[in-house]
Amino acid sequence: MGFKQAIIGNNQRDITRVIENIVYLELLRRGYEITIGKVDKLEVDFVCKKQNKPIYIQVSYLLASEETIEREFKPLKNIPDNYPKYVIILDDWDMSHDELFI
Repeated sequence: MGFKQAIIGNNQRDITRVIENIVYLELLRRGYEITIGKVDKLEVDFVCKKQNKPIYIQVSYLLASEETIEREFKPLKNIPDNYPKYVIILDDWDMSHDELFI
C-alpha cells in the first residue's frame, strides 16, 4: 500500500480497496486459502479456509448509512452455517445491535 501511495498519491478515494488489500494480505500471511463468495446475488468479500474450517469476512470503511449496513451484513446473515462471520470497519460501532446477528 505504501508503494501505491508513493506512486499515485492520495489513497483516500480508494480507501475501501486499500483496507480490503491489507486484510487480504494479512489473511494470506496467516495461511488462509481465500476466495470470494456469493450468497444468492450478494457478495461475501472473503471466504477463508484453514484446516478445512471457513470464516467469512466483509470489509467496509464506514457503516455510514442503513444501505451500507444492509449491504455488509445481509450476505453474512444469509449463510446457513455457524462458522465465524466478521465485518471489518474503521469506524466505531455499537455492538448492541443484536438484530443484525439474529
